[in-house]
Amino acid sequence: MEICEITLDAKQYDLLKSMLNCDGKADLIRKIPINGKELFYNVLHEIYSPVTDGWSTREIVLNESADALNLLRFMTKQIFPNDENYFVRQIGRKWANFRLEKDFALIIYKN
Repeated sequence: MEICEITLDAKQYDLLKSMLNCDGKADLIRKIPINGKELFYNVLHEIYSPVTDGWSTREIVLNESADALNLLRFMTKQIFPNDENYFVRQIGRKWANFRLEKDFALIIYKN
């Protein structure tokens, strides 16, 4: 398994922390490698689930999540340098349909 290191600024780091489940937050804070598939799935799920009125179109979700999408693209570019939209294209997929072409873990640092 490849270990990738990513450095985020304070705003990006706090946004990512708000998007992770309890285990992911704890691993992030302790600088423990986080499984890439789990991390990106949690981020995508959080981006796709901000709707508070019970329904939304994909376009509304994407507009409401601009900062989160920018963070997702920034992180994705560290893993897939030639395709920053690799994970964006998977928004709305269930865990069973989530694709990941390589096995990696992430250690994320706050700048």
